Amino acid sequence: MGAAERSAITDAVSRVIRDGPWILGPVVEQFEREFGTYFGGLNVVGVGNGTDALAIAFAALDLPPGAGVLVAANEGGYAATALRLEGLTPVVMDVDDVTMLPSVETAEAAMRTDVAAIVITYLHGEATDIRPLDAWRTQRGLRMVEDCAQAHGVRRDGIHVGGLGDAATFSFYPTKNLGALGDAGAVLFADDVHAARARALREYGWDTRFRIEVAGGRNSRLDPLQAAVLAARLPFLDARNERRRAISARYRYALAASGARMHGDAETTVAHHAVVLTDSRDEMATFLADRDIQTAIHYPYLLGEMPGLRLGPGVPVPVAAGLRDRILSLPCYPELSDDEVGRLVTALEEWSDG
Repeated sequence: MGAAERSAITDAVSRVIRDGPWILGPVVEQFEREFGTYFGGLNVVGVGNGTDALAIAFAALDLPPGAGVLVAANEGGYAATALRLEGLTPVVMDVDDVTMLPSVETAEAAMRTDVAAIVITYLHGEATDIRPLDAWRTQRGLRMVEDCAQAHGVRRDGIHVGGLGDAATFSFYPTKNLGALGDAGAVLFADDVHAARARALREYGWDTRFRIEVAGGRNSRLDPLQAAVLAARLPFLDARNERRRAISARYRYALAASGARMHGDAETTVAHHAVVLTDSRDEMATFLADRDIQTAIHYPYLLGEMPGLRLGPGVPVPVAAGLRDRILSLPCYPELSDDEVGRLVTALEEWSDG
C-alpha cells in the first residue's frame, strides 16, 4: 500500500472516530453514493459482510420459500451458505472448462421445475461474458444474482460486471481487490424498490425506527469506520488492479513454454487470484514451496463435497471436478515488490525448463 493511500485511510478513520456517527449515517451514505457512481449509477446498500450481502439480495428479491437456486459447483460454498440461511435450496451446476463459470448448457442440464434464480460467481476476477446466460435465464423467467466478491473493478467492453442481473453482491474482506480493515459488504440494485427493501432488511426490517415492516430482517449494517476506509481506498482501486494485472502477466509469460496455462484473459482480468492450471499441480506446489513460495487452492472442495450444505443428488459435475484437481493460485497482490515478483518468475521459468 502506497503512502498516499495509507494517509487517506488514516485521515478517514480519524474523522469518523472524532466526529461519528458510529452507526450508519453520512459516512456510509457517502461510500454508497461513490461506489454506485463507480458502477454507473446503481443503488448501493452497505451491509456487514459478503455473506449477508448474498442473503439480503435473495431476501430482497422475495424468492419463493424453499425455491431452488442454481449455483456453480466450484463457487466455494459462499452463495450456497447464504441460500441455506434464507431457506432456499442450492441446485448445483457444472462449469465450462475455459471460463470456470456456468454456461447455458450446464445451467440447462441442472434446471429443475422448482428453480427460481441463478447465481453467477465471477471467480478469480475475470470479465467473463455472461450475456448468453442472461438471455437464457430471462427466457426461463429466473432472477439472477451476480456474486462479484472477487470482481471489484472488472469491466467487459468498458462496462463493470454486476449490472445485468437483478442484484450484484460484494464482499470487502481485507484480501479483496477493494478491501476493508475487517468484514464489510454491499448489495447493488438497478431499481429503487429492491434497494429500499434491502435497506430495511439490513436493519431489522424497519420502515421507521423501532417498527418492523419487512419480514426477515437482521442486524447487518456497514460500519462507518469500514465505509470510511472503503471510500478512501476506492480512488486507488483501478491502479491497484493494474498492478495485479501486470504481475499476473509476468507469470503468464514465464509459463508460456510449459504445459501449464494461466486462467483467464490477460487484458480484462483484475487478477484477484492468479490461477495456474496444470496436470502437475501438486508437483508445482512442492517445487515452489521448496523455494519458500506459498501457493493456495481456490477452492479444494466442490459443493457436493461439503456435508454441512445438505445437498441431495444432483447432476454430475465432471468439468468442475477436473478443474479442482488442476488449479493452483500464485501470490498476486499489489504490495508484492518487484524483487519478490522476479523471484517467483525465475522459479516459474525453472519449472518450465524442467
